[in-house]
Amino acid sequence: MTNEEQPTVVIDTEPETTRRGMRGTAIAWGIILLVVAAIAWFASTVGFASLTPALVAWNLIAIGGLLVVIAIVAAIVRAVTRQQ
Repeated sequence: MTNEEQPTVVIDTEPETTRRGMRGTAIAWGIILLVVAAIAWFASTVGFASLTPALVAWNLIAIGGLLVVIAIVAAIVRAVTRQQ
């Protein structure tokens, strides 16, 4: 066999320049697990007898506010990292 008959392997040594973003499903599952953990903690410490509709509403408002804060922080971090 000569060198012309042998297959040639080309290895791409250039670094990948595209940055892969975070996946939304990982964040969603993290939030779901946090909510389940919070419910389990609440049920084990306080009990469901003291679970009133007002308490549920305030907890939902608090979780929603926390998600808004997390989204704002994520947007700021993304904007800062894109400028660099």
